[in-house]
Amino acid sequence: MMDINFILESTSGKLLSGNSAATFSRVSTDTRKITRDEIFFALKGDNFDGQNFVEEAFKNGASGAVIEGSLSQAVDGKVVIQVPSTLRALGDLASSWRMSFPDLKLAAITGSNGKTTTKEMTWSIVSLKHNTLKNTGNFNNLIGLPLTLFELNSDHTAAVVEVGMNDFGELRRLSEIALPDIGAITNIGHAHLEKLGGLDGVAKAKGELVENFTEDNTFVVNLDDPRVEKIADSLNCEKITYGIKSDKAMIRASEIESSDLSNIKFVMTIGDEQIPVQIKGIGLHNIMNSLCAAGIAFSLGCDSSQIQQGLASYKPTHMRLEVLDTNYGFKVINDAYNANPDSMSRAIDELVRLNGGGKAIAVLGDMLELGEGSESEHIKLGKYLSACGVDSVIAYGQFSPNLLQGFDDSKNGLSATTHEEAAAILLELADPGDLVLVKGSRGSKMELVIKELEKE
Repeated sequence: MMDINFILESTSGKLLSGNSAATFSRVSTDTRKITRDEIFFALKGDNFDGQNFVEEAFKNGASGAVIEGSLSQAVDGKVVIQVPSTLRALGDLASSWRMSFPDLKLAAITGSNGKTTTKEMTWSIVSLKHNTLKNTGNFNNLIGLPLTLFELNSDHTAAVVEVGMNDFGELRRLSEIALPDIGAITNIGHAHLEKLGGLDGVAKAKGELVENFTEDNTFVVNLDDPRVEKIADSLNCEKITYGIKSDKAMIRASEIESSDLSNIKFVMTIGDEQIPVQIKGIGLHNIMNSLCAAGIAFSLGCDSSQIQQGLASYKPTHMRLEVLDTNYGFKVINDAYNANPDSMSRAIDELVRLNGGGKAIAVLGDMLELGEGSESEHIKLGKYLSACGVDSVIAYGQFSPNLLQGFDDSKNGLSATTHEEAAAILLELADPGDLVLVKGSRGSKMELVIKELEKE
């Protein structure tokens, strides 16, 4: 339960109406899911104003509301709190709630690629030692993270959250809200270039997560990424390092074996100790994700047996290098959740590496948020597909002409205007034994191609 004084003090809010002794069971931002005794935050967006739904929230059982404007009518004893910004107040309240559990240790993970997988791997390990909260779905932003933190209770001893961003300042604010004890940046890559510019801009934005770390914090550092290492060099905090290429890393991987579509085996070195590790799924880059997860888990007191067991029990996340069988005899690598130039190249590497003698076919949607570099990045992607020996490409989206220009093979490079058309072309091209990659940015919704294949 959360009392009204805690909310007022946390948000510097003004009580406009209601009982000053009121308490609330939960915090909500969605009137469609609100239940009795919750407090509703009337958030504002470009295309909506939550204050228009306050009356609906009360009808659905809410006991209170936090608003930016003024009261337009009587609310019959309901609590109404006024703040300058409901979004800011939501984050401030979540931060106060997080601080009310002083013994809890929280790890925050960001990066251009791999943050969700790393978070899931970390949770799989850490939950063996701690009662551990994690965020789910897309709850990694200025709304989702606070809503996740409100799930904390006295039974939790650890939390593992991923945090994302689209622009400068967002990770700084997310770090203010979550107050992480441990931070990790999986890598610095070609993502969100539309607002961040080049890789140095991405590094600057990602570095906001840990910029205020002190000797009381721990930074889990990818030594194989020079930009992440540079961020670490500027910090006076504890550091746990990992990498495959770097022999200076505390946590390393060797003897890597990956020959099928089900698992990867390797030996993980943690200081002077070596342990055999097996993780489900594909993607050699997931070895790096597992090393990062091991570093976070180590900082939270997990031992090598828990790291080994936790990674073995990790289950690959839906639409992230997920291998699917089809009724047509070919297999699909479903990597449709999102895409940028780096994750595209890694997925293509897996397609070619794991293709077992049939054709390697790529069904690709646009990579978004690349700004002025969109056309050139899609041309580069096409050239990479050609250089890797991908047999056929089906391109969908605004930048499909650029991708096919780079692929430079009119016979085996085809364009689709709808997901249904892309699926139909694929069924014409693919034979039993072929391997197909389906991938694109979230806005491309390439999972709809796979749904077409599943229709009877």
